[in-house]
Amino acid sequence: MIVDVALAAGARLGEGPLWDPHAAVLRWVDILPGLVHRFDPASGEDTSFEVGEPVGTVAGRRGGGLVLATASGIFTCAEDGTGRTRLHTVSTDPAGGRFNDGKADPWGRFWGGTMLEGTDGAGAFYRLEPDGTLHTVLTNVSVSNGLGWSPDGRTMYYVDTRTGGVDVFDHDPETGAVSGRRRLVDVERGWPDGLTVDADGNLWVALWDGWAVRRYTPDGRLTDTVELPAQRITSCAFGGARLSTLYVTSARVGLSEEDLARQPHAGSLFALDAAVSGLTPGEWAG
Repeated sequence: MIVDVALAAGARLGEGPLWDPHAAVLRWVDILPGLVHRFDPASGEDTSFEVGEPVGTVAGRRGGGLVLATASGIFTCAEDGTGRTRLHTVSTDPAGGRFNDGKADPWGRFWGGTMLEGTDGAGAFYRLEPDGTLHTVLTNVSVSNGLGWSPDGRTMYYVDTRTGGVDVFDHDPETGAVSGRRRLVDVERGWPDGLTVDADGNLWVALWDGWAVRRYTPDGRLTDTVELPAQRITSCAFGGARLSTLYVTSARVGLSEEDLARQPHAGSLFALDAAVSGLTPGEWAG
């Protein structure tokens, strides 16, 4: 697969790529400086707005606008970041944690999880219902990260990075209830980070410190490894008119000057033709 640098972003901690089919743009975040980006692949233009605190992820809202999960909680806002409204304050004990990754599902819910740098088990994983109620799904989470759903909605995939693998849950699309957590994939190359699911049900998993994205079958068999010119690959999402372009985010944070000299594309947004289509992104229905 031929990998292109779609945007030489130089992101400190690029994450959360999300295709917006209404505007035909890719939304993504640079977590640490608190920036929400809007990348237009047709023009190559990338703009951003500042949140004022670290922002872990961005999701779309069915009625228009965005959902943001940040260091202090969950917010809604307009597409340009104005009109921000806090839905929930979510704190990590001890203080200093933040939301890391999250996603809206196809049934109108928003899911996201927290982390506290350097402290295992201090985070949690949450589900925000369309009526605005917030449910704690998991506790004792270290670095809540990638998630996705099978095309039929009966399976949910989830990454807590420090566990070193991808877990699978039984999922009820009608209620959002999950059960039967079990290990699907053990990752021995770097650490599992963000993920996405294609229309055939395969998982695409970004590898932090792994220089790659890997594709796995729904039963956990490795089928492809896409090598990338950056060490810290953070997440991936399908986009484009046919949802057949895989966009991949990356990070520069924690790399030495010598590391950055060897990988000048660290922090870039990459794109490749995956020869398969993704699933339509979900939107929060609140």
